[in-house]
Amino acid sequence: MVTALVWEKSSDYKTDVIDQDGLWKKVIGDLFEDFLLFFKPDLHAQVDFTKEAEFLQQELFQKIMDKKKGRQWADQLVKVHLKDGEEKWILMHVEVQSDNEKDFAERMFQYFYRIYDRYHKEIVAIAVMTSPHESRFPTQFNYSYFGTELHYAYTNCKLNDYDNEELEKSDKLFSKVVLAAKYMNDTREDVDKRYAFKMKLMKKIITDNKNSRSEILAVLYFIDYLLLLPEELSKKFHETMIPIIQKEANDMVQFNGEELSPTMEAIFAHFQEEGKRKGIEQGIVKGIEQVALEMLKEGSSVEFIAKVTRLDREAIEKLRKLNG
Repeated sequence: MVTALVWEKSSDYKTDVIDQDGLWKKVIGDLFEDFLLFFKPDLHAQVDFTKEAEFLQQELFQKIMDKKKGRQWADQLVKVHLKDGEEKWILMHVEVQSDNEKDFAERMFQYFYRIYDRYHKEIVAIAVMTSPHESRFPTQFNYSYFGTELHYAYTNCKLNDYDNEELEKSDKLFSKVVLAAKYMNDTREDVDKRYAFKMKLMKKIITDNKNSRSEILAVLYFIDYLLLLPEELSKKFHETMIPIIQKEANDMVQFNGEELSPTMEAIFAHFQEEGKRKGIEQGIVKGIEQVALEMLKEGSSVEFIAKVTRLDREAIEKLRKLNG
């Protein structure tokens, strides 16, 4: 069975300015299964995730949607498979909305009828509202005019409604994405508090050991860019994270071509330099040991070799035994 889920995906986050839409669309793409599990568990239970989701060409969806003024968006279709075997398409529209637009519910309905008009399929719609402010606008679109009635409602997920303590306790990976978004709103004017929250959250994810390397890196990417720190605190943050990564997740510093966040790039560069330094040191030691070995073959005394090479007597005796 094939199911199509419609969502809006902006270009990956690449700038120093916090592009919340870009970060959200990237993390939804990277952690699509976790996103559904967190926000729409009933739908998640019906999807067969052993079959890879297919992200279709964006032009297909753009044909039925008007361009939004003042913002950059890229609309995509996602095909997934359901478990029950019935031939059925579901169209899901996912949007991350942070502004209080009074016509947002109407715009969601416009997406609905344009998709329905083209495909004539059932549509599941989810709106993720990231604003910390209480929305004063309706989350349903109603129309009534001389007997013509219309009622349209969609799944509306407000991050402000999720409790921080419950998010911290949750074993769902996407709960940490939501928590990071709430931390960003809570620390707009307090960088020290943001530093503490960011450290706590990233340590939790790294030490959890429940998720794959790619999943961890995807969440770290989102958190690292969303909870930006001033240069001085950022440097301190990188230095503090190095021993944590080294102790808890050594495989995290082995670069496999993933797109890394600034913290992970800094840590990866540190371990590269550390590896080079150790390699040089090991090469020097090996060279000295080779000199000592040649001197032993020539009949030089252990005392003389120790004086020339500055190796201790035990190390020289060990070389003699290994190569005796």
